[in-house]
Amino acid sequence: MSSPVIVCDLEYAVHHLPDLSSKAGFKLKKTFLALIKPNICGLYHPSLDLLSSIAEFLLSGAKSVVIGETSSMMHDPKEQFERLGVNALAKRFGGRVRAVDLCQDEWVKVRVPSPHALKEIDLSKTVLDSDILVNVPRVGTHSTTHLTCAIKNLFGLLPQKHKFRVYHPLGVDKVIADIANVIRPDLNVVDAGSKVILGVDVLAVDVVACRFVDVDPIKVEHLRLVSESRGEKLEFFVKGVKVIEV
Repeated sequence: MSSPVIVCDLEYAVHHLPDLSSKAGFKLKKTFLALIKPNICGLYHPSLDLLSSIAEFLLSGAKSVVIGETSSMMHDPKEQFERLGVNALAKRFGGRVRAVDLCQDEWVKVRVPSPHALKEIDLSKTVLDSDILVNVPRVGTHSTTHLTCAIKNLFGLLPQKHKFRVYHPLGVDKVIADIANVIRPDLNVVDAGSKVILGVDVLAVDVVACRFVDVDPIKVEHLRLVSESRGEKLEFFVKGVKVIEV
């Protein structure tokens, strides 16, 4: 059975994030670098209040926090950081929080175990050097993958600018599943409009998030592939997800 998934009101999550994260199974440790990956260059942007609460929480254990994003077909991270208020948010923490374009970082090739589409992927050195990764998407629907949420948000860690052109011909669901085999977020905090979904298990979080956008998780191919990589049938996994409403 997967770890519990917490569902609560957005405002409650903003003010009670440490306690909610603990209920979800996340224990903040004293560490050097924590990375927050919000969906800043995609279609659905998480709440700035939620993002600020996550940064404040992480700084109680981490020496510094990076809010990291890569380019998309539509947007450049630096422009989005400014336009959406992320730069202003970071400045409030006196230099301990930085907004970083991960495309400008050094890239490192990482082998993909049991690949569906990619034998290796490029990742920013900051991603690999981070002691904690907090994944912060906003749930929505997607024309190709049906669902865009926690697992799909990991696609945004690939540092290539033209990701659609490079990876979609390979089967984007397969590529997403390969990334999820390499990158394991320590905590996933999903903006679901008036609600927030928290959990340490990225697959369980996405299964619950499907309810908020009327998507059948069984029909989401990258969820099925991630489940199969774990040696589980998605139909059985879905039935075993434990939801705690706060």
